[in-house]
Amino acid sequence: MSQQTFTVSGMTCAACVRHVEKALVSTQGVTAASVNLATSTVTVEGTASFEAMVSQVEDAGYGLGQIEPETPAVGGEDLAPARRRMTLALILTAPMLATMIPGLGWHLPGWLQALLATPVVFGAGFGFFRRAGRQVLHGQASMDTLIALGSGIAWAFAMGEWWRGSQHLSFETAAALVAFLLTGKYLEARAKSRATDALKALLSLAPPTALRIGTDGSLLEVAVSALQPGDRARVLPGQAVPADGRVRSGQAEVDESMLTGEPLPVPKGPGDALVAGTVVHGSALELEIRAVGADTQLAHMAAMVAQAQGSKAPAQDLADRISAVFVPAILVLALATFLGWWWLGGGLGQAWRPAVTLLVIACPCALGLATPVAVMVGLGAAARKGVLVRDAAALEALGQATDLVFDKTGTLTEGRPRLRRVVPCGTRAELRLLQVAASLERDSEHPIARGLRAAYTGSLLAVDGFRTHPGGGITGVVDGISWRLGSGAFLGIAFPPVDEDATAVGLADETGLQGVFVLGDQLREEAPRVVGELRRQGLKLHLLTGDRAAPARIMAAAAGITEVIAEVRPDGKLAQIKALQDRGAVVGFVGDGVNDAPALAQADCGIAMGSGAGEQGTGAAMAAAPLVLLRPGLEPILAARKLALRTHRVIRQNLGWAFGYNLVLVPLAAFGQLERFGGPMLAGVAMGLSSLTVVLNALRLRR
Repeated sequence: MSQQTFTVSGMTCAACVRHVEKALVSTQGVTAASVNLATSTVTVEGTASFEAMVSQVEDAGYGLGQIEPETPAVGGEDLAPARRRMTLALILTAPMLATMIPGLGWHLPGWLQALLATPVVFGAGFGFFRRAGRQVLHGQASMDTLIALGSGIAWAFAMGEWWRGSQHLSFETAAALVAFLLTGKYLEARAKSRATDALKALLSLAPPTALRIGTDGSLLEVAVSALQPGDRARVLPGQAVPADGRVRSGQAEVDESMLTGEPLPVPKGPGDALVAGTVVHGSALELEIRAVGADTQLAHMAAMVAQAQGSKAPAQDLADRISAVFVPAILVLALATFLGWWWLGGGLGQAWRPAVTLLVIACPCALGLATPVAVMVGLGAAARKGVLVRDAAALEALGQATDLVFDKTGTLTEGRPRLRRVVPCGTRAELRLLQVAASLERDSEHPIARGLRAAYTGSLLAVDGFRTHPGGGITGVVDGISWRLGSGAFLGIAFPPVDEDATAVGLADETGLQGVFVLGDQLREEAPRVVGELRRQGLKLHLLTGDRAAPARIMAAAAGITEVIAEVRPDGKLAQIKALQDRGAVVGFVGDGVNDAPALAQADCGIAMGSGAGEQGTGAAMAAAPLVLLRPGLEPILAARKLALRTHRVIRQNLGWAFGYNLVLVPLAAFGQLERFGGPMLAGVAMGLSSLTVVLNALRLRR
């Protein structure tokens, strides 16, 4: 079963979302469909053909379009047609509104008012009528139904007044209603387009061309799409890296801020990873290409942001349920308003205005936009800070979390053993012992080997007869002496006592043990500060690790965590997360994204620690968790938590505004209290401002 994303055109409100989802789910082969009004996209699961889905969606009055393969859906629509419709409507409506200015003394003949209003209502506003008509054929109703009825009734009543020779026509009401609505929708679309700026910025980071190095060393400028893994390329100072790879030669600093949020450039040299879209400073680098196009970290990040922006937050469920019955209820209420005013003796001329005002002012545009636009902007802001979110529900869960569980190695700690001290056991000096050990470990990728090599910065010695003994250690000959380096069991020697949270490695020659190297993981420098801040926010913190109990307790105490469970396997971590959830906790889990995958998936919010842009751990983390921190360290957790709380607050504000707006204005419209302020024209303005308000409120998250 496949999952695909398509663009949807013609949607205007929350009811449209329901109609498109219903049309797609009714297509044979479609198992699920999720529409996002803010991005104008739909994610479909199933095996149905694109043609079958297009037919169903078009029958419902909307359009379905394909997205370029391997290109994230940025969403939005071309604003030029909307701008032309708005301009036409405003130009033709302006003369009729001018007649309402006191003291101007203008009066347009009826035929001229009809000539100006008709192209506005049925030309610029034709889309409302087309979509409403298609929906009626399927027994559906949406914002288009309300607007088409409102403007159509106002125009028809004006034509009737003109036919009877009345001097007080209402053509300006019909035209202004459409003009104001088109203006509001255009401004809303412009504001929505700003919400995708972060994703657009990500997509534009990679340069269009690259300097490929030929076999003879010559440089040829080629399109980035022409690069293949294994190619070599030169990146000049000030230029962006064209594809993922590793540095073959050169030393430079690389700005990775757009990918990790880290403001300071990172030094890069031979063997270091480079990510497409990052910018080289200082000097040129020669790059060996490892991944291109859709396989780059940049493409994966953009796709992840797009996927998250198209996902639904749980808070959207309430709006979706209400929208299913909202428009039909408004139609019934508008009819009751019309009949009530007519029955009370107001006459047809007085009864239609409050009914039309109610139809227009109740359009559920703001309700449909309240949650998705906040999610879209919030996730875009997160991406700029190096926090990638795969699912909007994860960000909402982080804001509502009651418990936060940390893995130890590589999460609460740095994840790489460092040499703490050398214990000589013979006559040789510490520096000589360290030189021999680092030389023996020259080509090993074991964490202990990296720790020993990092501790010795001098020249290494030649090693003959090198052999590895998996699970035990290594042997080799240095300066004619046979050396063994490894655990006490491998050497057959008991070591002196060492720290509970440390690992001991012995170095022995033919005469016996010459020295013991004590290595241990280090607590991240910022861990106590981050843990303290999270505790002040009311979170209950836990440490859950597969490591031994003693080092786990030591690290937890140093960080400020009291709840510790050690020596648990991945399935045991999963069980512990479930146990917390069974007690009613909303659980976030912070791990390295590889061996913690079951716990990351089970938690309400799985947070994977990236190890820096371009590193292998980041790619694994992106595949394992719904939320990924690309900047190293624990500080990004605080930024993600703060953003989650702000996003959730904006969602509540938007939903409160959308519901409150209708709760207050619909009764006022029904009882005719808005007529003194312009009636239907005021409704058009208010509806547009309502939608614009929730969008602009969401845009505050960009700050």
